[in-house]
Amino acid sequence: MGDPQEHPSLEDDIFAVASSVESERDGPLLRLKWRRFDIPPRRDLAPAVGGFLTFLFVDAVMMYAPLMMSRRPSLLPQMVTLLVLAFGLGGLLVVKVRGVWRPFGFGMMLGWVFLTLVSVGFLTGLTL
Repeated sequence: MGDPQEHPSLEDDIFAVASSVESERDGPLLRLKWRRFDIPPRRDLAPAVGGFLTFLFVDAVMMYAPLMMSRRPSLLPQMVTLLVLAFGLGGLLVVKVRGVWRPFGFGMMLGWVFLTLVSVGFLTGLTL
């Protein structure tokens, strides 16, 4: 029989590879750069609330008649119009117009998201 030193055990092979892979470093392998989250300035709050309330008003006007009827018609036209208003016009204000209208566009989009979540899609026409 041979010398046990000739044939290392599986455990020796595993730990030999692991010790050669490990290397001592002073810090972590990947350094992440954390940016501090800055709160938007107060001047952006009023236009955002204005966009939010504008969308709520338009939604109330558009959805009042169909939701008050005993026999509900299709809400597809209202749903498409509200989506285009919130994300079409709101996105246009955010991306292209910018300036003071940017928070207004974000407010419109947040209004659609808020109404959809609170009413489970009932007030924005997502439910059948």
